[in-house]
Amino acid sequence: ASAEVDASTGELVLNAGNICNHFYTVDFLDMAARLPTPYHIANKKIASVDEKGVTVTPSSNNGVKLEQFIFDCFPHSKKFVCGEVLREEEFGPVKNAPGAKTDSPDTAKALLLALG
Repeated sequence: ASAEVDASTGELVLNAGNICNHFYTVDFLDMAARLPTPYHIANKKIASVDEKGVTVTPSSNNGVKLEQFIFDCFPHSKKFVCGEVLREEEFGPVKNAPGAKTDSPDTAKALLLALG
């Protein structure tokens, strides 16, 4: 997804994320597990294998992934609280290998050390 910036403020139009720190009761999860949940469409670059057995990595999206998210059950809760925090103080994801430019053990460590 591309980042859209509000020209009047210079800020991102959509600037929030969900880091999945959720607390549920067992009763709520039991109920939520029986709810019909929607699928969210995510266009993805999906690698394939050609007729010679060589992996082909596409340069643009060529497939669709159907995703479901835990937060789709939030509207069914009787009590719900949401907290907003500064990303640089509270969120240092590790999704990539060491040495990657973003979301790596190295960048998470740098974020922690920057806190002082």
